[in-house]
Amino acid sequence: MSLLETKSETSNLKHLLQMKNNQLNALLEATKAINNNVSADGLYQIYKYTLLEQIQVKEIALFMYDQAWKRAVWVKGNQEIFIPVQANFENYHTAKELSVEEQEIFGGFKYIIPVYHKQQPLALALLGEIQNSAFEQKEEFLEFTQIFTNIITVAVENKRLFRKEVEKKQYDKELELASKVQGMLIPKKLPKNTMYEFAGLYLPFKGIGGDYYDVIHINKDEFVFCIGDISGKGVAAALVMANLQAYLNATLGFGFTKKEFVENLNRKIYSITEGDNFITLFLAKYNIITRELEYLNAGHIPPILIHDDKVELLTVGTTLLGIFEELPKIEYGSIQLKPDTTIFCFTDGLTEMEDADEVQFGQRRLLEFCINNYKLSPEIFNKFLYERVSIFKGNVLFNDDISVLTAKFM
Repeated sequence: MSLLETKSETSNLKHLLQMKNNQLNALLEATKAINNNVSADGLYQIYKYTLLEQIQVKEIALFMYDQAWKRAVWVKGNQEIFIPVQANFENYHTAKELSVEEQEIFGGFKYIIPVYHKQQPLALALLGEIQNSAFEQKEEFLEFTQIFTNIITVAVENKRLFRKEVEKKQYDKELELASKVQGMLIPKKLPKNTMYEFAGLYLPFKGIGGDYYDVIHINKDEFVFCIGDISGKGVAAALVMANLQAYLNATLGFGFTKKEFVENLNRKIYSITEGDNFITLFLAKYNIITRELEYLNAGHIPPILIHDDKVELLTVGTTLLGIFEELPKIEYGSIQLKPDTTIFCFTDGLTEMEDADEVQFGQRRLLEFCINNYKLSPEIFNKFLYERVSIFKGNVLFNDDISVLTAKFM
């Protein structure tokens, strides 16, 4: 080997050692930044700077996947390039040079560096042409880029997951608080005397729901009972329910006409939800002296009235509350209640509950149960009903809120 060749080989070796040393320093700096909890944007800046210096490319793109591909780093002028939906990612598992056809698909980038987590794509880096001075070490540079991209993107993903976990814990605390507040709105004790008796059953879906029932005394001779179902779930539904409960308790004794009362209630709900949510509501006023029951059914599943084995569905009323700013039609029903009459009110989560074969409990089974058991006290009636539906659904979880308000008039 000539002296010139020896010097050249020594020079190449020094260059390779310097390159490896620079790469180790880059990895060390990235690790320090991660340990010092540098932000995701800061890590992206480190990533961009390191690749521009170490790989000596003029064009870099880094995409992160979080339900959709999002561009995190971009060094390629003002060109708009996004991950093509037609790309088959099963073909890309390690850093490699793209074919001419693939380069057209990926916007002219020449190299691809994919990052996976548990077989799912996490990130994707794209590089342009490597400068001539570094091209001879192309394979080493791509290997380093694969490692470096993994370190940076996994660190960013861990930050995202940690932030998501913190947000989830905060959300769970808010749900727990909302559930407690909502539980306070559902009456724990309902009236029971020699003239009438009520019992309720409340099974919220996933801890917090939008069902509501109550019994509200207006004066010594009259009281109102109601059951409602707010569309939607979670905190929003609970807040609408709280507003409904507050409005009813605050205004029932104000002397509004029946028409004014329900119109004001509808406008109140509409002002809160702006038509995005609605309430189905059954509302009835009973006079102890005259035994007259006046009721309004606002789009709610009809309660079942049973007396002497005869069934009547309470359907008269109006449309859903909160859908329209003005209700198109309002009509009240009126019934003279005979002794030993039972009224069974419920939300549609009961009839729409499914068993393991996705068969609904349905109106027919419910009517059959009511006819066979309406002579029981409301409390025992609800207990038997809960046992019946529990047997029906088996191990299937409830898929909606279930609320029941059973009343017996002596």
